[in-house]
Amino acid sequence: MQQRFFDELGFSIQQREDVKRAARQITDAKHHARLNTGLRAAIANRDEKTAGALLFEGLQTFGPTYPLYLIQSCYDCVCSLYDTLSIDNAIRIATLKDIQLWTDTYAQAHQQQTGLTQVFWIARHLCARILRLGRLQFELKSLGSPVRVYKQKETGVLLAIAEANLACDQEGYLADREKAAFVTTLQEEASVLTAHTIDCQSGSIAHKPLPFETTSLSLLADSQTKVLHMHIPSGEKLSREVVDDSLLQAKTFFPTHSLVFCTSWLIDPALKQVAEPSSNIVCFMQRFSKFPVPFQTPQIFERVFSFTATEQDIPAWKATTSLQRSVQTALSLGVVFRTMGGYVLLEK
Repeated sequence: MQQRFFDELGFSIQQREDVKRAARQITDAKHHARLNTGLRAAIANRDEKTAGALLFEGLQTFGPTYPLYLIQSCYDCVCSLYDTLSIDNAIRIATLKDIQLWTDTYAQAHQQQTGLTQVFWIARHLCARILRLGRLQFELKSLGSPVRVYKQKETGVLLAIAEANLACDQEGYLADREKAAFVTTLQEEASVLTAHTIDCQSGSIAHKPLPFETTSLSLLADSQTKVLHMHIPSGEKLSREVVDDSLLQAKTFFPTHSLVFCTSWLIDPALKQVAEPSSNIVCFMQRFSKFPVPFQTPQIFERVFSFTATEQDIPAWKATTSLQRSVQTALSLGVVFRTMGGYVLLEK
């Protein structure tokens, strides 16, 4: 099973040796045994929160290489869970290769040392809560965003509205309350719903609420509804063909769920300012109807430049790609980048 873990997930010779060395250097066998027993139980119960907490405890106690050893020691339990759920080996291996991807990411930031720190994220893969279907990853969970999506019965057009008490700036994006230009309201009285609509192209919230007859609307999702969340691992380009294939696989694997939600820099309409209209990232962005989400630093800086990059770092950054140079130019011209939420309806 040890070799299977290494071989299936594609670890380098150096990474394999480093994990084996971490195992030999454990100074508290009882502590490791407790973590091992606990993680195996958490995986069997698909309890990703406990699994993440145990991996994090091991990380803090034994160092950044240890989580890889702990996962390796429980790999048979992970494989058994996927088998029990009737998830075929190809999907399991594709999903779990995210472990190796984040190990490489750690190495790039730490002078090629072997380690894994994204343990709460990876716990979801170990418990089969996230599955990679083709190019993209999917996770079934509550929407969790203060937005509702309706289908208008007569036209079939989707309508997004904001929940109440969202502080928004002048442009209709989420803001600190003390800087807000307006705060959203939502009222449901008799057969009338009065709420602020969300522009599906810009993701901005309208300043003024509008009334809608509730009999003309069919609710598809609110913050409590279980929906498919899409995640975008680094790797091959997001060509139209590979995205179409992933969405088709998602529709087949999750036949009772038709709405896919995503939060990413790749849904930001400002991408039109830094990439060609026919580019993969612009085409991907345009698939989605958009809505605002809270964020501290726009995700584009960490994804395009570095995980430590802030907006203040970008102007002086030594750009090595055309996209980096385009982002620098756009910032100098006053373009605002945002992490954005979006949704797409799977075709029937």
